[in-house]
Amino acid sequence: MNKKAVCLGEMLIDFVSTESGVTLKDAPGFKKAPGGAPDNTALGLAKLGITSSFVGKVGIDAFGDFLRETLQKYGVNTKWLTGTNKAKTTLAFVSLTEEGERDFVFYRDPGADMLLDQGDIQDECFTDCGVFHFGSITMTHEPAHSATLKAISTANKYGCLVSFDPNIRLSLWRNTEEAREKIRRGMSQCDVLKVNEEEACFVANTDNLDHAIEYILSENALGLLAITRGKEGCILLQGDNRLEERGFRVPSVDTTGAGDGFTAGLLSSLYMFWKDIGERKPIPLDTLGYGARFANATGALTTLKKGAIPALPGADEVEGFLKDNYH
Repeated sequence: MNKKAVCLGEMLIDFVSTESGVTLKDAPGFKKAPGGAPDNTALGLAKLGITSSFVGKVGIDAFGDFLRETLQKYGVNTKWLTGTNKAKTTLAFVSLTEEGERDFVFYRDPGADMLLDQGDIQDECFTDCGVFHFGSITMTHEPAHSATLKAISTANKYGCLVSFDPNIRLSLWRNTEEAREKIRRGMSQCDVLKVNEEEACFVANTDNLDHAIEYILSENALGLLAITRGKEGCILLQGDNRLEERGFRVPSVDTTGAGDGFTAGLLSSLYMFWKDIGERKPIPLDTLGYGARFANATGALTTLKKGAIPALPGADEVEGFLKDNYH
């Protein structure tokens, strides 16, 4: 199995409030940071030893240059990160309120990431690839929605394991019904689905997590379902196996990117089983348990510093953390 990954999705600039515990309205200033869940995952995989490429679109502007250089700095292949002069690089302004909730405003009407089109999806990108990972933000508008569907189809053609993290941001969708319908379609086309508890309940249209799990598994022939539960850890479901792994209590500074770190940790720790997951073959329980612990640890470590990308850990850091904190 090739130890290579392709991630597709939005890449944008997060302007993060310089002061915590305030709304955007009351934020005194903002600090620039690279953002976007799929590129966080691509960078996380690269730091964990998986050769990764990123497919997306940024503006031909200073922010687009900054994002491209950030990926390159960490060894992510940017050959398929294209530029456009038809829209600016997408911006998001973010603050963390006193209640610990993130307050978001996106400047994306349109943003460059929305203009990814089918012509940007090249077979060459997938010919030597082990896993393809995507999110739902490129599914909110055309032409990026059709480009995403073409990428999924191409990944399937070349035998890639297909991984999906919806990373739901309802404010970017026209309405809730469209979001649920398109995200469900993405779920039906993936081998690995990673959602948090809230997202699982959203797609199943229920308030009960067990009912949500039952719905997701009944409607989709998944190779692996991963449900993250913050500090409580995660639930992994694969075939007849259900594994619940406790999380790690750490002095979190910034939870941005923790879910993307989890995804990178899970995929990287199970890379020897990518083909088996895609073919719906059972994974040994001890391997599944290790993957859950490694993913939880990667997610926890990502919260120890401000900004997702600087905080995403390397493999040695995760292994050292597990040695010191798992007994």
